[in-house]
Amino acid sequence: MDHASTAVRGAPGLADAHPVALPEPLVDAYATMRPRSREIFERACVALPGAETRSVTHFAPFPTSIERGAGSRLHDVDGHEYLDVVNNYTSLIHGNAFAPIVEVQIPLLSSGTAFSALHLRQLELAEALRARVASVEQVRFTNSGSEASALALRIARKATGRRGLVMATGAYHGGVDPFHPDAPEVIRVDYNQLDGLDSAITESTAAVFMEPFLGAGGVLPGEPEFLRAVQDRAREVGAVFVLDEVQSLRNGFGGMQSELGLDPDLTTMGKIIGGGLPIGAVGGRARLLELTSPLVPERLEHSGTFNGNIPAVAGGVVALRHLDGARIEQLNTDAALLAERIEAAGRASGMPVTVTRSGSIMNVHPGAARVHTPKAAHRGLTFRAALHLALLVEGVYAAPRGMLNLSTVLTPEDLEAVAAGYARAFEHLSDYQALLERDGEAA
Repeated sequence: MDHASTAVRGAPGLADAHPVALPEPLVDAYATMRPRSREIFERACVALPGAETRSVTHFAPFPTSIERGAGSRLHDVDGHEYLDVVNNYTSLIHGNAFAPIVEVQIPLLSSGTAFSALHLRQLELAEALRARVASVEQVRFTNSGSEASALALRIARKATGRRGLVMATGAYHGGVDPFHPDAPEVIRVDYNQLDGLDSAITESTAAVFMEPFLGAGGVLPGEPEFLRAVQDRAREVGAVFVLDEVQSLRNGFGGMQSELGLDPDLTTMGKIIGGGLPIGAVGGRARLLELTSPLVPERLEHSGTFNGNIPAVAGGVVALRHLDGARIEQLNTDAALLAERIEAAGRASGMPVTVTRSGSIMNVHPGAARVHTPKAAHRGLTFRAALHLALLVEGVYAAPRGMLNLSTVLTPEDLEAVAAGYARAFEHLSDYQALLERDGEAA
């Protein structure tokens, strides 16, 4: 099989572009039909480093330039339509330009989007989150999930007088210090492994951050026993237990913490609570959030010009209102069925794949072996890049690392079309073993 040498960037944590050799017919099928996207990419390389401002959206040979989205569909600048199963990395729970959200946000553009004052819309979203998530007594808004992580750590350090941070290997809590790999004062533990928790979480630990599932680590579900053991150990040594529900809030009406029997001290949130606009939030114990209160002496200063952006919080209230328990259950059921269909399509094409899943968020991995570690979840980079390109050719917009997630606006016919798109994409990868050999992972 002929290959075209190019470069692709992997999941968060892989700092350098990784060269892969993709099948030339596949690259040609993709590139020749997207001259306008290529032109925009080449122009953007001058003004934007690597033509991107967000590492995860780059892929080889050049990214598709999206022009607009509506419901479950995306449209690129070359006139191609795609079924959207990225949904801006899980944030668009109701798809693109969801009418009830647009209806509340548009009037706010003419009445003011940001004020240096408290606004009723901010209070409404805070109250909605308090009513929905049992552990949340108070809320403070930020502009992203990354900022929420930074604030939660600052609160934990203020409350405990300690510096130490413990998190899982392969976890992603944002692109800010000190959550990046190899940061000082950070101790990493193996996800879902009880061994080593006591030695990692000690009296010098300020905060322990955990996700209900490893998102960027390959959508690896957390074991309830492990997550409860982490929470118990944090409490035992007086550390603050922070549950990162930035992605997972969509998987249960009260977040996944209610499903897993967890009672975190702080919860970080984002994605779906912004109605498609930038947002983040820290919710949790009043005794901890009060440390940021202007009414408290020696308070922790926390500002942000756009914290609690009005269209974002207003859209978030509507997004949550339309995400009731029945819709969440349907999303999770549809995702389980789609995962089965994708695995069946892989087997039928002679290229077995494994789908890991948490609620309505999934990740497709090469091979039939169980995927239970971040290292295993990131293998097969060449195969993932080729599958991603093949899906675009077939009209399915998934994430380059293999992640996909569902929105409430996907119809049964849409889901059928997504499954069929994966089946056709597998047909483009006829030399399955060669792709695995390129990564040194042939069966």
